[in-house]
Amino acid sequence: MIYAFTLILISGSAYILGWSSVLTVQAVSITGTSSQTEILRKLEADSLEFGVGSKIARIETRAIKRSIGNLTWIDEAKVSRDWFSRQIQINVVEKVAVAKAITTDSGLVNFDSLGQMFEPISASQQAIQEKLPLVITQGSDKAQLASVATLLAQMPTDMSELIANLKSITVANSGFIQMQTKIGERSIQINWGTAQDINQKIEILNALLKLPENKRINRVDLSQPELPIVS
Repeated sequence: MIYAFTLILISGSAYILGWSSVLTVQAVSITGTSSQTEILRKLEADSLEFGVGSKIARIETRAIKRSIGNLTWIDEAKVSRDWFSRQIQINVVEKVAVAKAITTDSGLVNFDSLGQMFEPISASQQAIQEKLPLVITQGSDKAQLASVATLLAQMPTDMSELIANLKSITVANSGFIQMQTKIGERSIQINWGTAQDINQKIEILNALLKLPENKRINRVDLSQPELPIVS
């Protein structure tokens, strides 16, 4: 008797959760972006579309999060299912660009502070394009843009001022990266050389800036970190 009752209870619960109209989605909310259509289009492409009336137990929240997370312009995605209000809530955080580049095919690519490249999609991402500093390449832009991404990714948080005040980045055919930025109220040009040994170059830059005799410098060449040049 107990076994039969348990079986009926399990079967009934499974029916209610998976098949009955009792627990269906009553509302779907997407917050954190105005480009909700792009989110829904991605979910549809991954066969994860759902809406009001969908069986709430069948919605794969982890798969939805993974799908949205694959959008390069999204920094973070959270997906939750509320059984009481029967709502599916999707909250996203868009990537914020610190610089932009125009590729050889006239496309536009943005960089975030971690050096990750993405195409600006949302209205807020596109609205700041004119204000973003430009990365200028002089050769095969794919490799050169990757070197800029490497530089940005290795920039420590205590030097975030260099990125926040960035005016432009130029990458020569040699792979040397030149940054025009500001430290405090002082404009400064930094020749990083290639995107290698950045941690060492950062330490040298910090040491140089602390020297009293370098208070007025506006150019630093770190292409050979063992022989830095200031002017």
